[in-house]
Amino acid sequence: MVRKMKKKLLIFIDTLKPLIDGVSVFIDNTLPLLTKKYDVTIIAPRYSNETYQDVKLITFPLYKLINFDYGPANINRKIIKNEVKKCDIIFSHESASPLSASFFALKYAQRYKKPFFTYVHSIDWELFPEAIGIPKFIRKIGKTILSIFVGWYLRNDNNIVIVSFPTIEKMLKKIRVKGSFEIVPIGVTNIFKPGESKLSFNDKIVIGYVGRISREKSLNVLLNVFLKLHAKYNNLFLLIVGDGSERWIFNNKEDVKVTGFISPEEVAECYRAMDIFVLPSVTEANSLSTLEALKSGVCCITRNIGAIGDYLKDGYNGYFFKDEIELYDILEKLIKDEKLREKIGQNAGKSVLEHTWENTVNNLIKVFEKYQVKNNE
Repeated sequence: MVRKMKKKLLIFIDTLKPLIDGVSVFIDNTLPLLTKKYDVTIIAPRYSNETYQDVKLITFPLYKLINFDYGPANINRKIIKNEVKKCDIIFSHESASPLSASFFALKYAQRYKKPFFTYVHSIDWELFPEAIGIPKFIRKIGKTILSIFVGWYLRNDNNIVIVSFPTIEKMLKKIRVKGSFEIVPIGVTNIFKPGESKLSFNDKIVIGYVGRISREKSLNVLLNVFLKLHAKYNNLFLLIVGDGSERWIFNNKEDVKVTGFISPEEVAECYRAMDIFVLPSVTEANSLSTLEALKSGVCCITRNIGAIGDYLKDGYNGYFFKDEIELYDILEKLIKDEKLREKIGQNAGKSVLEHTWENTVNNLIKVFEKYQVKNNE
């Protein structure tokens, strides 16, 4: 019996362990399933010497930017060209940037008629101006310029844009991205589930956050509100799960803990220890951490940004806030009302059950095969 050859899948990512973000979580959870179907090669910046099982990993040396968690890599266009020629499918998770490896891969994909898929993890024209801490009027100009570039970059006829939720597609169409869109909902790991946590915070009400500690996450807003509430209620604890360049803002604060980067199993325990999850970020696409918190049965408070409104319903499985005053009021209401916290948490746990990585990968494979058939016609 002749063994069927696997198709070759070339993946581009702009992050690598030990960094933890939406892209790295997506890769960690989909690779074990994708490698059963495809021969996988990954091209990434060299943040570390980490490897992935059953995967060919090509890394380029990094130019690290000061006071920024990410940096461009010294890419080798010849290697990219050769890998694009050899593969059957290209799948990019990189931000839209002329400094990214996938920027050149898209050009080669067009030349060699290879299907190219971009999974949108962030709203890049909002993210970068917020992340680098420039004055407000310059941020506004920067967002306009970047939205034009992202629109042009993703407008390539050879590029199929994959999004997790319909709102992201609408946002991209607003900046004149045309062509093929596919919706593949993002998964959430099964270790995130309601239950008792092994962690103890001496019966305090735990307000938590999970993710990068960076400027665009606007964690100073959460800290300011927490400190005001903590002065009024002595039974509060702030748990910050993650790491990043802005970690220093939490130094020497009473009843505040920053964990640094920890394992997914430890993160799951932290979610179960939380009574309330807060995402103060000013820009998000999908917000995987909010989905994880919901699946863990935690009452969530976020801004109504990106696609969060596609799955979080205000007053049912969480709350939206607009500013510090509104965040203070919502948190105080939940601090005083344990039954309300529990009710919202129960609704949260039931609201995202269909978000599994198995569903994500099965839908991805269907999308890949759909366009491979089109290319062969």
